Amino acid sequence: MPLSQFPTVMPRAVTAIIAAAAALRYLRDTGGDMTWLALELAQDSLRPAYEASLAAIEEGAKAPEAASAFMASLGGPTTLAEFQAALAGFIAATDAWRVYLSAYLATLPQSCLVGMVYRPLGTTGTWHIERPGYIPNEHAAVLRAAPELAALIAAFEAVGA
Repeated sequence: MPLSQFPTVMPRAVTAIIAAAAALRYLRDTGGDMTWLALELAQDSLRPAYEASLAAIEEGAKAPEAASAFMASLGGPTTLAEFQAALAGFIAATDAWRVYLSAYLATLPQSCLVGMVYRPLGTTGTWHIERPGYIPNEHAAVLRAAPELAALIAAFEAVGA
């Protein structure tokens, strides 16, 4: 039997999954203008959750019985096979979300993405290219209501996040 780092790797996956689920729920559940930072944090949380989950599956495969025993104490899927099935759902939901998000971003008016801003400087001033700090509520509401976002959150909830 090869050595397994599962007891170390799986808690990292759990932490990353919970963080991603929280970031996605924040997008869905907040109202008003949506900060770009919130959207970026949610999007950027997906990769660590995926990578940590793959690492957990790889390590768990080295000692499946021990991995299942460890998983039973976590409150989510109780076997490696259940976790792997949930990960497949997460991957499918992430792919659909990525397609949706790309199309959504293409619909935003330029004023939501970038603009020229005048900055006074003494008796003169300078113009800078600047991205607004938020997506106005009228556009953010569309993103919050997206079925793809709901499906992605549900995929995380399938593992107990």
